[in-house]
Amino acid sequence: MKKLPKYMEVYIDIKKKIEEDVYKIGEKLPSGEVLAKNYETSKLTVKKGLDLLVSEGILHSRSGFGTEVLRKPIDNSKVFGPSDGLFNVVGEEHVHSEIHTFSIELPSKKVQNMLKIGEKEYIYNIVRSRFIDHKPYSLEQTFMPLSIIPGLEPKHLQKSVYSYITADLGLEIKASHIWIKGVKATEFDAKILGIARDEFMIEVEKVVSLTSGTPFEYSITRHLYEDFIFEAVFVEN
Repeated sequence: MKKLPKYMEVYIDIKKKIEEDVYKIGEKLPSGEVLAKNYETSKLTVKKGLDLLVSEGILHSRSGFGTEVLRKPIDNSKVFGPSDGLFNVVGEEHVHSEIHTFSIELPSKKVQNMLKIGEKEYIYNIVRSRFIDHKPYSLEQTFMPLSIIPGLEPKHLQKSVYSYITADLGLEIKASHIWIKGVKATEFDAKILGIARDEFMIEVEKVVSLTSGTPFEYSITRHLYEDFIFEAVFVEN
């Protein structure tokens, strides 16, 4: 079984401690130096784990003040940044993917606009379903330009595509633009995810860009509504 990254261990443990009132709302966490010693890791690794909790709105961090607990976590919430995928968040051993389509083709007008590419620039068209602990989680269609993400193969889709992009291709992922809406399940959704046709689902449309600002991914992911939580926290500095 693959071990979780250390920053995820920090994230999960501190989140659990907040749930169990070891760290109470309004209370400040120990310093980064103390936490690093407790978890036998670096302050940078601790910060990476805490940043996930900040992005969830559970913690608030301010220079010169420290890190404060704002609220308790929502059960079963999963945090995804621009470069995070299911493997990073829940662990590789919990995720299984089934590939339904892997093709190379010319882009539609919509895909051209989203990826800012020309009509003759070939793309990957990928459809895969994702399962967490053997339970249906999502159905996603992803488009990527071959010119930016060369050498992608079906074997990469069984693991982390983002890992291939960052580790193998040496690219750095910077930002994502997300649109969320409610939709009805199609016949294909129903068949793959084991739900009724026309059942309510959550659709997440996403464009992800590199540090250069170049879009490299346009995806449409459909989630079971009961497993999806959208949360936005606005903190005034």
